[in-house]
Amino acid sequence: MADEDKQFEASAQKIQKAREEGQVFKSRDMSTAIVLVSTFGLLLLMTPMIWREISTLFILVFDQIPNAHIEDIGWQYLALISVKALVLLIAPFIVGAAIMATIADFFQVGPLFATKAVMPKFDKLNPVAGIKNMFSMRSLIELVKNILKIAVLGFVGWKVFEEYLGQLLSVGASENVFALMGVLGALLTKFILLAGLAFFIIGGADFLFQRWKFMQDQKMSFKEMKDEFKNSEGDPMVKHALRQRRMQMLQQSMLEAVPDADVVITNPIHLAVAIKYQAENMEAPQVVAKGAELFAEKIKNLAREYGVPIVREPEVARALYRIVDIDREVPPDIYQAVAEILLFAWKSVGKGVPGSSAPTGLGPDQNDLQ
Repeated sequence: MADEDKQFEASAQKIQKAREEGQVFKSRDMSTAIVLVSTFGLLLLMTPMIWREISTLFILVFDQIPNAHIEDIGWQYLALISVKALVLLIAPFIVGAAIMATIADFFQVGPLFATKAVMPKFDKLNPVAGIKNMFSMRSLIELVKNILKIAVLGFVGWKVFEEYLGQLLSVGASENVFALMGVLGALLTKFILLAGLAFFIIGGADFLFQRWKFMQDQKMSFKEMKDEFKNSEGDPMVKHALRQRRMQMLQQSMLEAVPDADVVITNPIHLAVAIKYQAENMEAPQVVAKGAELFAEKIKNLAREYGVPIVREPEVARALYRIVDIDREVPPDIYQAVAEILLFAWKSVGKGVPGSSAPTGLGPDQNDLQ
């Protein structure tokens, strides 16, 4: 089915099926921003421990060198204490980044376990398809995003470097290594924080775009909607949901028709039926809305709001509600009664009565019901 035929919004069933297959939307840029900022925050928190481990490593190594040859100290000992320090320094960042990446994906996607998404797809090994993907619209969008990210990082880096350039030159001239490290640390901190903020903004925009693109890709054709309905109509819950949805759409359509109705006939408490008649394109008056109990009250309230006359005729209201469907004409056996009610309604609001084109019983010589 051509993409241009997919003009209907995706149903909840199709979105759920896509989710079960691992087709979800998320922003990698948002995940990157979260991991970047959280990892840098962890670095700031662990700075004392990092200095302590590095100092301990240097003390353990260099305290032994003046007292013994390196072969006497042993390569295994040096390797052991070095690897230990390296693990203590790197492991928290690896674990922390993995946890934050998982949390970032969880907040975007929610709980999901889709085995189909991890199954090998041999069609991706097709070189022709690979070349097509390289020049697809998605690849072009990713290229533009990457260029934008590089430009943003370059701009942020230049502005931060420009701000600290004077301090770097003055401290560099003094040859104070610790002061220079302090300035470089402040520069790096500000750059990462600003870069993280920029990535959050880019990630937010990318998340909205990915959601829009996903919903566009999931759109359905009329045939798909019909097939889905056929496949799911046997499910009682689905049938109930569909009936409820159709009822909501029907009620909304009826409420939209009430302001243009000519009269609302009530019984007067439990039922309300809205009637409309246009001489130029109707052979007889039509029922455009009807309801009972709470929905009848909605019809009457809307009629009062738009100045549609409300007439109390219990027998006529019950008959119309029972035997006439929406957008159907009034049957001949109650036609005369409806005609008299319409005439009364028109006169009550000072509306002109149709002339020669009016149906029988709606002529200007009809007696007023008052």
